[in-house]
Amino acid sequence: MRCVEGFKKRGRVCVEDGLLTHTANKISELLQHRICDEHAHALCGQGGKILVFQQHDISSMADELLSKDAARLSDDGIKVVKERVLQSAHGFLETTSTYDKVQAFKCPELAAELHRPLSCQARQWVSSNIVFVMTFCVLSAGLLKILWSIYQRRALSKRAEQIYEQVCEILEDNAVSAKAGNSECEPWVVTSWLRDHLLSTRERRNTLLWKKVEELLLEDSRIDQYPKVIKGEAKVVLEWQASGSLSGKIKKLQGAAGKTRSGSVGAIKLAEEICG
Repeated sequence: MRCVEGFKKRGRVCVEDGLLTHTANKISELLQHRICDEHAHALCGQGGKILVFQQHDISSMADELLSKDAARLSDDGIKVVKERVLQSAHGFLETTSTYDKVQAFKCPELAAELHRPLSCQARQWVSSNIVFVMTFCVLSAGLLKILWSIYQRRALSKRAEQIYEQVCEILEDNAVSAKAGNSECEPWVVTSWLRDHLLSTRERRNTLLWKKVEELLLEDSRIDQYPKVIKGEAKVVLEWQASGSLSGKIKKLQGAAGKTRSGSVGAIKLAEEICG
């Protein structure tokens, strides 16, 4: 028994030659890419043009591609592969005609679109959905602005609460020192001194931060705020009115948690300077 071209004998049966099938599929894929790439460039406006090919053009391209990948094929094998490639091309390509009514072939529009580069596909998608893209960008920018505003407000409130606790500790320590027997310490502290001591140079530029601290101080019934003339200048002072030892409780809780705040150290130093 003799097998036809494209098959080889195995025992008593003829089976398809895997090498021929693999080569035919590979050449068919390369041929499709060559024909559709130029078409795809034209769709992307990259200077290409939509080409149509006659039967002899496709046959010539198949011969060129086969010449680069025919080392292991016999002459008969090459003929079989070329025949399969041409059959595949006719099934894949779209039939049209030239200006002189000669049958021709071209890459189908859908296949050409799939061959477009990703950058081209992205650009064309954005162009065709410009309203959606602009709306998405505006909404995203608005959302980011809102989230950033929320973060800033929370950070401002947290920092204001930290400064408020330090002010309370300074005022309490100052009040305790003022009640000592031989102390020359005044029971009050000038508000601007506290502000300049506790806020960094950058934080002083943020007027909202100290304003938030002042709001917390005004809400605290243990603290009195009143005007006072000091060395001929009108100042606003704060004075601790509550009894007990708030700072001692705070320090005890901080010690139990194993944490030490640099603000507390600064507060003690300021109290010492005021009473010095």
